[in-house]
Amino acid sequence: MKDWVRFVKNIKIVKGGTEPDLLAIKATGIAELNQLLAPVLVSAKDYESPPADGIYEFDFVLGTTTEDELTDVEMEVDVVFRFKNIPEWVKGIKVNAKENSDIELL
Repeated sequence: MKDWVRFVKNIKIVKGGTEPDLLAIKATGIAELNQLLAPVLVSAKDYESPPADGIYEFDFVLGTTTEDELTDVEMEVDVVFRFKNIPEWVKGIKVNAKENSDIELL
């Protein structure tokens, strides 16, 4: 089971200037934390064939837990995902959270 980031506030796509096949996705969101967790972006689907809309989807989730317990805290979390050799069919990136999603076109 995934521990979801509550909602996505912003996503930003940066294309690599010196590396044209590199794409960086920065996602910012709000998470409710009970433990120290690291936010991550994971592929939402298996892309054996390109989707008709050309949108590559990621889920914005919380990664591995630590043993350090905290009280319930709501805080802003950021993640940067580096995507090398992006498929040619990709027209945009969608990031899903528990309560919303956001799309950024290339």
